[in-house]
Amino acid sequence: MCLKSIILSKCLMKNYLQFIISNVNITQQKFDKLLFVTSESKLGVILDTDCENWNIIINKNVDKKYFYETYHWLITARFKNITDQLIQLKLNINSDMQMVSLDSYNEKNESFTVFDIYNPASEHGGEIKVEEIGVYKKEEEMPYNITGLQNKYWRRRNMTGVRFKSAIVIPQLTTSLDNYLASDEDRKVDSMHRFQAVTVQQCRQFFNFSLSIERTNSWGYIQADGKFDGLVSLLEKRLIDFGSSPLLFKLDRMPYVDYGYGNWILRSCFIYQKPKVTATSYEIFLRPLETNVWIFIFIILCVVLFLMKIVFSSEVLLLHNKRQGLTDNSWSFLVLFAMGAFCMQGATCNPYLISSRILSIFLFMFCILIYQFYSASIVSYLLLDPPRTIFNLKDLSDSSLNVGVEDILIDRNYFIQTTDPDAIELFDSKIKYSNNNSGFYSPMEGLRLVREGGFAFHVETSTAYPIIEETFSNQEICELEEVQMYRTQPMHTNLQKNSPFREMMNYCMFKQAENGNMDRLRKHWDARRPMCIEGARKKVLNVSFKEFSCGPLAVACGISIGTIFLIYEYLLYNKQQIMINLKSMLNLTRKIIMYPFVH
Repeated sequence: MCLKSIILSKCLMKNYLQFIISNVNITQQKFDKLLFVTSESKLGVILDTDCENWNIIINKNVDKKYFYETYHWLITARFKNITDQLIQLKLNINSDMQMVSLDSYNEKNESFTVFDIYNPASEHGGEIKVEEIGVYKKEEEMPYNITGLQNKYWRRRNMTGVRFKSAIVIPQLTTSLDNYLASDEDRKVDSMHRFQAVTVQQCRQFFNFSLSIERTNSWGYIQADGKFDGLVSLLEKRLIDFGSSPLLFKLDRMPYVDYGYGNWILRSCFIYQKPKVTATSYEIFLRPLETNVWIFIFIILCVVLFLMKIVFSSEVLLLHNKRQGLTDNSWSFLVLFAMGAFCMQGATCNPYLISSRILSIFLFMFCILIYQFYSASIVSYLLLDPPRTIFNLKDLSDSSLNVGVEDILIDRNYFIQTTDPDAIELFDSKIKYSNNNSGFYSPMEGLRLVREGGFAFHVETSTAYPIIEETFSNQEICELEEVQMYRTQPMHTNLQKNSPFREMMNYCMFKQAENGNMDRLRKHWDARRPMCIEGARKKVLNVSFKEFSCGPLAVACGISIGTIFLIYEYLLYNKQQIMINLKSMLNLTRKIIMYPFVH
């Protein structure tokens, strides 16, 4: 072991670092084994160019993965020895390589100049950059002094116009792509894609690179042949460097795509007008009081009827010689008297005894108290907003609403891949066999059906809210409710797998979030929910026949029962005359049968 190796070993052991000192004359297989690191760990590599055949380690054949963020290179060299080697290295903007220049050694203060080495994009026409970043002075307490403490992506933000390729997902386009992306008119269409394209353009200006964008019609879903289409396919085949459309995080895309900062928040939901809860008539008239209250009232009325029977019978016995037209004390009359009191119709007789009058007064007081609670409850039911009845997909499936979905690939693919039983049931029962035979509508058509009522439409809120604000009245906006089919989730910046530019794009996106530009762009492209002005909301009271049906039904029952008793009473009171008429008819019939040919 040479003196340099011994000194280096002491320095590393002093700082409790694990290390291996290896000769540069090693096979490629051993080299790969030495430099292998997991994604969670980092590796520092110190290369002494005074060693013989040192350029075996750094040459054009070395895989660019050894110059990612996980590898920190420190090279001691002279410019004349390393210049030709640097040009052919597969460095990128994320490389972490520093060089201690032996040419810059100052004997007076024993110092060396440290240089930062990188290439903006070696495979995109970038040129090697060697920039001074600090000085190493052996005798000082802090030997290594960096001239600038900025993030390396800030220092390297001038990429000198290297050209990248990108793609954006726009299913339909009627104008040129450049003009469409430069305009922010009609922001409700392709909101997420145009938002992401703006953030990428901000990164283009920040890092000074050029960009060519092409259009594709799909985010990227597995096809029948097992391969992806759209944006994911272009990234997988390395035809583009990164996407200008955000991408949802999906496990089947992980082997082919690297995800970056999630800057767009995707929120989609079913939007519908609150369905009116039309209760059956008996529910309306029985709901005000609980079952035990109704039972208690019935018992009280039975007790009162029994006491009234005693009191009114006593009144007849005590006053039959002194008063004329005394109160009827039959059970049928007493029931009629109690029902009149309960329905606030007054008394049909004048009690004479004090005891009967006291009983009547307290019966009326009891009935008026019950009537106040009962009538107030019915009125409040008609005036108050109906309670919310739909809280999830299961409730939506069980409701009377028709259902439709926005015609976009995200929602179409969701029903193919989902394992949620409620979503599957909803699709099978209400979407698959809908009016247009597919269940998928354009945003304008779907929201028009929502406005007409009785329809729930699943749509992205950034698309729906501007349409609602333009076409719905305040009353209709106040009636809207929402139910989510899947959770709100971020959509991410996306790049090639193992892309050296992922941290660069993340740094740019974080910078936009830090200075507030990201929030401003979200507010510009992602529409807010339309406001319901409660003060301008009109109260419309409509009582349906289903709610009113108890009244006509009671009248019909009364007429039917009264008719039956009328027939019974007619037969009872005209019994003798009816029997005479029947006998006369029988005698006439017998004569006709006995003498058929006699006039």
